Parts: sequence; structure tokens; C-alpha cells
Amino acid sequence: MAYEVLSEVQKVVQDVQVPQIARPASLRAGFAAQVDDLDGSGLLHAGEQWAPRRFMIAEHAHPTWEFYLQLHGLTRWRADRQLWTVRPGDLLGVPPGMVHCMAEESAASIHFMYAALDPLRSRTRLAGLDDAWSGPTGLIHLPGASRLVDPFAQLIDEVTTGQEFSGAGLTLAVDRIALELTRMLRPTRRSRALAIHPAVQQTQMILDRDFDRSWPLKELADRVALAPNYLAGLFSAEFGRGPHEYQTERRIARAKQLLATSDLTVTAIALEVGFSSGQHLSRTFRQLTGVTPSAYRRDEGARRVREPTRRAPEWSVIKRS
Repeated sequence: MAYEVLSEVQKVVQDVQVPQIARPASLRAGFAAQVDDLDGSGLLHAGEQWAPRRFMIAEHAHPTWEFYLQLHGLTRWRADRQLWTVRPGDLLGVPPGMVHCMAEESAASIHFMYAALDPLRSRTRLAGLDDAWSGPTGLIHLPGASRLVDPFAQLIDEVTTGQEFSGAGLTLAVDRIALELTRMLRPTRRSRALAIHPAVQQTQMILDRDFDRSWPLKELADRVALAPNYLAGLFSAEFGRGPHEYQTERRIARAKQLLATSDLTVTAIALEVGFSSGQHLSRTFRQLTGVTPSAYRRDEGARRVREPTRRAPEWSVIKRS
């Protein structure tokens, strides 16, 4: 009887459709995932990668859009008979069939997320997006696209953690990216959130976009043309904590994502999200969550293994040709 139950559990796990995840040997850390339109999500592949100096991506094209979000470092691309410089926070969107490649090797280490997805698939799920993507559209270069970091991070989490209802989760993540992209391509249709002081909203945007760098209160106040104490009071009244505490929470939230979805060391994650050392991250992480980063990573892995309908990705190495 026990053997029959075990067999059924194994069959359930094997029947779960999951992305195929690999770790290219040329990377410092990260992964590439082949998704193949899981459950009609519209996602073909995705990844998050930390690449070393002299990294290069050769000429290629895809049957759907590919979006490349630069997080750290600078890259130069060749596409549509032009050269494109992609800086931290920039998005490069390459339309279906367009050949593109890095124009030169990276001069330093870089960190980026990417996804090949079909925004048109989202039009059947989100009313109003069809007119934005149904017509011919050329290459998209959006400077200052850091508001896409969270949607991409959600997509990466769905791809790597093998959670229940993964198809629905991927679909929601794809639709969120398509929605935010459409909003960014229509900046004249944006409106300021009511009841939030403009300086507070601008401060929040700065901390959301650049949470990994140091932001003394005076520097933030100078950015929004307010006195430091006045800004701190306005911000606390709106969010229930000051700018520094808000920034720390953003850093910890990103650290959680990286602990669950990447193979970066705790020290590397600390530096990635803006802490001065692994010890600094560990101390702050424990204060806010009650556990250490290593324990959080271990518990997340154990939780996924315990669930028979969930499946953690198996990392495999692709040899360089």
C-alpha cells in the first residue's frame, strides 16, 4: 500500500509541467529557462543572469518579442541597423524576427533580466491592450524603465520556484509586464496618484528604482526641494515609516527573491541589494524576518521539496561550445 501511494506521488510530480532550467557555464550566476508557452501564458523563455567582463551575446532572433532589462553595468547592442547603448534601468525590446546581438563584449560585469513573450497574448485577457501591440512596432528602447524590475522579478520567481498553479502564475506575471510596458509607452495617459504629496511620490519612486544605493535624507530632500525633517514627516505620515526604513524593506524584499530564485551567495546578494557586507544583510534580515538569510533559503527549498505538486528546478550546466 505504501509503495502504491509513493508511486502515485511520483506520478503527480512527473506530470507537472515545469520550465526547463539550465545554468550556462559562462555566467557568474543565474539561469536560462525554456518555458515554451506553458499553459498558454505567452512566455517562451526567460532568465536572470550575472555575467562576467567580456561577456558577449551573438546574433539571434525570436518568433516573438524579447525584452532585455539592464540592472547593472552597461551594454551596447546592434539591431535594426543601429547601435543602442543600454544603461542600468533601461529596457530594450526587440520585435519578432529582428536580428540582434551585443555589438561588443561587456567592459565590466553585468546583471540583467530578460524574457521572450507575446504581448498580443495578453490582449485576450486584458481589455485595451490590443491597439497598442497589434500594429507594426519597431525596436523599443526605454531609458529609466526601473518600474519593470518588480514585474520581471515576479516572472523570475514563477519560473524558478515551481509553485502550484504555475501556469496561472506565469500568465499573471506576463500580463503584468505587458500592462506596465503599455503604460510606459503611453506616458501622456498617466495621472498622478491622488492624496499623495508630489514630493513623497517622487521620493518613493527614487527608493523603488535605486534602493541598492545609499540615500542620505538630505540628498533625498534636495532632490524633491524640501527640508529633510519636513520630507521625513510627510513620508512617515503616508507610509507609516521613514524613507530609510522603507528603503531597507525594499532591499530585504529583493534579497528574499534572490535567496529563493538564484544561486548567488549571501554576500553577493548583500552587495547586490545595497548592504555593505553579508554580515550587515544577515543582521538586518534577521531583525525584520526573524531568521537568517541562510535559514530562509534552506526553509524555502525544503518547503518546495515537501509539496508533491511543486517541483524545484534542477540546475544543470551547459558546456561552452
